[in-house]
Amino acid sequence: MKANNKTPLHEITDGNYFQQIVAEYFRSLKDERKGLHIADIDVDDTGVGCDNGCDILVDFHFEDAIGKHRHRWVVECKSQKKSVGNRDVNTNNLYSILESKQADGYLLVCVSDASSQLKSLLNANQKLKSVIWNGTQLWRKLIGSESLIKSFFPEYYQANFISNNAKSDFDSAFEAFTKKQEK
Repeated sequence: MKANNKTPLHEITDGNYFQQIVAEYFRSLKDERKGLHIADIDVDDTGVGCDNGCDILVDFHFEDAIGKHRHRWVVECKSQKKSVGNRDVNTNNLYSILESKQADGYLLVCVSDASSQLKSLLNANQKLKSVIWNGTQLWRKLIGSESLIKSFFPEYYQANFISNNAKSDFDSAFEAFTKKQEK
């Protein structure tokens, strides 16, 4: 990975801390929802220890004119700095993990990225609904939540939201835009 693609996620040395960040991102969606058509979200962070490839269970609840529906994701978090490969993920056991958790899909979240071999293996399997987020993709999602940045990346928050007035500049510009729209 090129140095200019590094995010503050690359400074994380504790896998459990990384897992907490990912779980809190999903919990934050419950309040923010950002245009998503979600009735509710449940997040079960399984904690530290042997988890058989399931660090977090995320249930998205949807409601339509007929009834309520649930979509469950098994989320596996990998905080290693190198690419995540086949040997790092229990690819032989993904079906049984999804089945035992009654999940509809598998999300692999990496600080770095998944190897091309692992991506090919997961993408080739048409029966397995799988998605991979690399660190840059996750960071783009996190940066939209000031509370998450403030909580998990206080130095970054101080430098980029407080010290250089980016937050107040954004708030001022948004307020000016809103006033202009009201006229």
